[in-house]
Amino acid sequence: MQPKSKWYLDLVDRFLAVETPQAKILEHRINQHLKSDELKRMIKAHEYYHNRTAIQDKKSMLKHRSNVKLELGQFRKLVKQKVGYLLSKPPSVTVEDKQTQEYLNKEVFDRDMLKVVKSLGQEAIIKGIAYSMVYLDEEGELNLFKVPTEQIIPFWSDERNGFMDAFIRIYPIEVWDKGKPVIRTQVAYFDENGITYYLLDKAGFLGLDPTYDGPQSHFYLFNPELNEVTGQNWDRAPLIAWRYNEDEASLLQQVESIIDNLALQASTSADLLADIPKFIYILKNYEGEDLDEFLSLLNEYMTISVGEDGGVDKLQATIDSTATENELKRTRKALYEAAAAIDTQDENLGNASGTALKWRYTDLDLDMNDMEAEFQQSFEQFLWFVEQHAANNDIQINLDGFDYVFNRDMISNETEAITNAQNSIGILDDQTIREQHPWYSQKVEDRLEKQNAEYGIPPRPQYDDRFEPKKKVTTDGEEDTD
Repeated sequence: MQPKSKWYLDLVDRFLAVETPQAKILEHRINQHLKSDELKRMIKAHEYYHNRTAIQDKKSMLKHRSNVKLELGQFRKLVKQKVGYLLSKPPSVTVEDKQTQEYLNKEVFDRDMLKVVKSLGQEAIIKGIAYSMVYLDEEGELNLFKVPTEQIIPFWSDERNGFMDAFIRIYPIEVWDKGKPVIRTQVAYFDENGITYYLLDKAGFLGLDPTYDGPQSHFYLFNPELNEVTGQNWDRAPLIAWRYNEDEASLLQQVESIIDNLALQASTSADLLADIPKFIYILKNYEGEDLDEFLSLLNEYMTISVGEDGGVDKLQATIDSTATENELKRTRKALYEAAAAIDTQDENLGNASGTALKWRYTDLDLDMNDMEAEFQQSFEQFLWFVEQHAANNDIQINLDGFDYVFNRDMISNETEAITNAQNSIGILDDQTIREQHPWYSQKVEDRLEKQNAEYGIPPRPQYDDRFEPKKKVTTDGEEDTD
């Protein structure tokens, strides 16, 4: 029998490494993901956000002509505007139980958590969907970790993509091989049984990572009585999806062609300005041999040599950029219309009244309403982990009445808002009026309470009882209300 070649034996070894059905399924799904159009769109959106757009492919057909490539950074500006509008201000997180409220403020929704949520919002707008892994840090506290969207392959348990049975994470790691650093592709498969680690080679074959002895636990708990650490698994896949909209469509899908057109028009206009000379020279009986010599003599000695009846005339070029500027303005307006965003260069924006400002924010509001609805669902899934984590630490919490309010950052007419707040005294309760004041925040509320305490002013009631129905006694002795 003819001996098998080395490539054949290597191929057999690779297939033996993935002989389990699970590994074969994962290998197929990973290679499918790496070749998918969805992944290409995510990578393109990431590039556009970092100002690397299609204008880089612009070429000049003539050797001596300019080839300007202007990157205008419009996509990044649109993303930052939406993130700043919905997620820049601290939210109002409330729950009915007071002890639970204190626990959430101190242990869960701290500054680090709010920063992660803001980062997830940015990722979701750029790529259509973002993912956060649930983990316990070195101190055993519950936290979220944003994972680049392109590294995740989810396995949904329903057609609505509401709950996740398992997921794959693909990411590069640096290992030392024969004294040299080598980049390898790590694959981690998360399900209810824990984490299984694989390595993916350049040919797309999947094999178990030999550095791990079987599946690993999702997290570990220290038992002080036994003085040992035990591995635990969540009953759910420890990953939460955060969507920009129901379709998981990136903002780039709405504005890519307009951004490309705007950059092309601006770059082409710059080419024309650079290539059109300020003066056109007309030579008569020039005694030199070529035009390069003429320009050299003109620049260096300010003189040129001409024959009998010779001379130099010049024409001045007139550049009219009105049409180009108007087209750039129209394209820019179309960009903000398609992105459902606010054009901050609008000349009338600064002088608009409160009602006019609200109308200008209508499109942005509607877009962010969709994102807020998706994020509210994600917070509900996160609360399940919060409740489980509290139970693991023998902490009783009651999440009834949980409310996560996004405090949007809208440009407003402050004078008008303050006047409306003053006119609402006696109609609305004090707390509602304060919350509508443009300078109000929880820090201001805390400082006000501290100041009142120093001056001996009692704390405000939670509600205003001046407008409760008053009871009166009728002639028959029964109570009645107005």
